[in-house]
Amino acid sequence: MTPKPSAPSSARRHRGWRAAGALALAAVLGLAFWGYRSPEMQIHWENLAALCGF
Repeated sequence: MTPKPSAPSSARRHRGWRAAGALALAAVLGLAFWGYRSPEMQIHWENLAALCGF
């Protein structure tokens, strides 16, 4: 069987969307973690332990 002529461009387009999605996810997670640098947004371990039932 011979591959379709549109198969390489389709795979390339799929890879491009996957790369764009990974970049967007990294940007969102980076901004979220950067927000935790402010004093009012820092994690307090006693609150986290209380949420877990300890």
